[in-house]
Amino acid sequence: MKVKTSIVLSGVGGQGVITAANILGKTAVKAGLNVFVSEIHGMAQRGGPVMSHVHIGGETNNPQMRPGEADVLLGFEIGEAIRRGVTYLKDGGLALVNRRKLPPVEVISGLVAYPSEESLISLLKQVTEDIVLFDATRLANKAGDPITTNVVMLGALTESGRLPFSKDMIVTAMKSSLRHAYLELNMRAFDLGKKGFRQASEKGL
Repeated sequence: MKVKTSIVLSGVGGQGVITAANILGKTAVKAGLNVFVSEIHGMAQRGGPVMSHVHIGGETNNPQMRPGEADVLLGFEIGEAIRRGVTYLKDGGLALVNRRKLPPVEVISGLVAYPSEESLISLLKQVTEDIVLFDATRLANKAGDPITTNVVMLGALTESGRLPFSKDMIVTAMKSSLRHAYLELNMRAFDLGKKGFRQASEKGL
């Protein structure tokens, strides 16, 4: 049976979660791999939850992911990653999470308090100890625009070695998916994401 890599991407509307998932899907197609990409989102235009499931390789015909099936959790917002995305992460899988907080509507309206980072990490550790936590949004700002947070996350994912294709292949897919005028900006973000992963991995929690 062919090896399958399953990735759940979790964040909020406006973070480019779906764009990142589509780039992964396009790269897999160019690599000649079987791929399924599905999207689950709520009030995306208002910063609501957005999640995408990506199956790469293998022989599955089901685009939806089962709980505990994902090899990687790519969390674009730490609260959403733990509230929704972690359900799909397998025991011992890689949790690659942006620690920057984007409070949901319930928090902004004062209905609930945003959990502390310590409590969120504690919940995550019930599933895995393989956790890489870094401020991807800070790196996106350093690249030149916070909108490139999704590309920072893709750079970090590429550096993790969990993808069944090379950096060059994903860069090629990015070039065909992103606006040419912003390509240099996005390449800076991608490289900063790779560096951010290495630094966070060495530092640990």
